[in-house]
Amino acid sequence: MKLGCSSWSYHAAFRAGRIDLPEWLRVCAEELEVDGVELVDLHFPTTDPIYLRDLKKLCADLHLTISGVAVSNDFGADDRRARETDKVKQWCDIAAYLGAPVVRVFAGWMPLKSSEPPPGWIVGTYRKVFGQPPPNARRIWSDATSALRQCADYAAERGVVLALQNNRSDGLVGTPQQLAQCVHDVGSPWLRVCLDPADLVDRTGIEASLPSVVQVHARMRDINDDGSDARTHWPELLRMLRLGHYRGFLHLDYEGVEEPESAVPRATTYMRGLLHILDRRQLLQPPAPEPVPDEASSAAEVVRSVFGAEAAVRA
Repeated sequence: MKLGCSSWSYHAAFRAGRIDLPEWLRVCAEELEVDGVELVDLHFPTTDPIYLRDLKKLCADLHLTISGVAVSNDFGADDRRARETDKVKQWCDIAAYLGAPVVRVFAGWMPLKSSEPPPGWIVGTYRKVFGQPPPNARRIWSDATSALRQCADYAAERGVVLALQNNRSDGLVGTPQQLAQCVHDVGSPWLRVCLDPADLVDRTGIEASLPSVVQVHARMRDINDDGSDARTHWPELLRMLRLGHYRGFLHLDYEGVEEPESAVPRATTYMRGLLHILDRRQLLQPPAPEPVPDEASSAAEVVRSVFGAEAAVRA
């Protein structure tokens, strides 16, 4: 796994005007010393081609990989879905220009009120007395997956992968099962998964989603003095990712009450230490047993254990 940082980790500093994207990139390269960065759409002051060009060159000068671009979209609301779809498409164009292979998106949130057309007098009076009907969850799911399909098709034309992130707070996708179902319903090979394991409602079945994961976010909220997260046991989660053969970027995604200028460096050092320990354990694992030359079945078993069943058949 490679360690990266999302600009969302410094969202409080961006919002207060204490930092901008060029300065943040220098912090990532010279202070945090991460391998890559994820750029969130909210932190771009402009999408002018000259600004994007200079940002791309700065990342090259600082030896930073632009590993992804993130879009703050919401496909749950009917009145905004068309605009949100256009926004995601725009950021697919920007990601392609910047050389970012992944655009992180959300399925959306369940609206608080139903978006049905205004009722007649009788129905309107009834609803004033007894309340509004709940949103049609099945229809909203269908509309959101349709929007994701449009965006995935657009992203495919530009060689960019959409990464669907789980979101717990009233989100349409909050469990591994919902992640898998959404990717299945969209039915595009260009829609994969951005896993945020610390924000899952239920981690049951998380291993099944790992083959579709192209990006992982390490959401941290309460950073201890040693850099660990008081709410999430990251050693266990990183070990699970390693066992699932995940080799992509692990993006630090801090959103706590402490100022990011002090919290994020501690968290980065801690996560780098965990990844280093995992790498050493992998190197120290005993080698696979040597196959017995005159026993074809034993050789097939060894090949299967190391390379998988398909290789064993060829053997």
